[in-house]
Amino acid sequence: MRRRSRHFVSFFATAITASLIWLTLIWLPLTETAAASHSPDNVPNSPSLKNPQETDIEGVTFSNPVTTKWKVTAKIRGGSGPAKNMLLTIPVPTEWPEQSVAVAEDDIPTNIANVGYRDLEGGVKQIIAKIPQIRPREEITISMTFLVSTSQINAPVDPSLFVRPKTSQRDGKPYLGIGPQINFRDSKLKKEVKSIVEDQDNLWSEIEAIYDWVRNNIEDTSDPPRDTIKVFRDRLGCNEDKVGLFVAMCRAHKIPARMVWVQGTQYAEFMLVDSEKKAHWFPCSVGGVREFGSYSEPRIVLQKGDSIKVPEKESRQKFVGEFATCQGKSKPAVAFQRTLLED
Repeated sequence: MRRRSRHFVSFFATAITASLIWLTLIWLPLTETAAASHSPDNVPNSPSLKNPQETDIEGVTFSNPVTTKWKVTAKIRGGSGPAKNMLLTIPVPTEWPEQSVAVAEDDIPTNIANVGYRDLEGGVKQIIAKIPQIRPREEITISMTFLVSTSQINAPVDPSLFVRPKTSQRDGKPYLGIGPQINFRDSKLKKEVKSIVEDQDNLWSEIEAIYDWVRNNIEDTSDPPRDTIKVFRDRLGCNEDKVGLFVAMCRAHKIPARMVWVQGTQYAEFMLVDSEKKAHWFPCSVGGVREFGSYSEPRIVLQKGDSIKVPEKESRQKFVGEFATCQGKSKPAVAFQRTLLED
């Protein structure tokens, strides 16, 4: 009886061992396969592994950066009597996709109470300087020099990939309305825009047709800048007028557009979106050499936009310039300078 029990126990132990080995051989590959199938490397369309080069649409590209020094200066000369609480605001270059900016040097006298920066809407940046007291005939000079690197802007490879953004899209909404000297609320202007674009094959061609219409129909003049509707009716305008009219006609066509103020001139930018609704801005030189979708001459960007709210001004500003104010019966004289420094 004991011998039979021992044989039974031995047989039972052997069976259990064989079962465990069999289960191990079967279970390990299954668990490894299951783990592999849940690994991020094997999850279809995993966001963490999404290759931007495979899905992102490339807009403009940048090349051949040019580095220059840009100096802004304010020279103050006290009047016949004392003055106090002087406030100076000076616009300075700021960062853009095609531009980087760094402070190279500053010359701020010790009697300046406070000097700092202020950001306005649309990416406009200002130096803010406060001077508590200015004695009669006192001379004060404030200056800052910036190292600015600006690149060429190259056109997209396939412009047909870009479409009109929704009017509610945050990136473009501020650039669809009217502003100082930029107005499209005119029935003849709107009718002309419809006529210009009606035979075009795609949106890019429609905007380019508007661009060519402005270049071909507005004659040059040396008169001061005017309202875009007057420029459209008279068929006359300076470079700033032409850029403003192109911007206005784009907005009439529900394309966000803005003026770009660079050293010595202006050009325009219009905004389209890709299939992921990402905003892309495209430049065009409305006056001078024909460049649509690109801008080959790197110039220091001073401002983008044409309707900027400035705290010291009652109305919106087309271009944000320098500003000075103070208290006292005798007002100091203030001279502002912008200088491109040669190496």
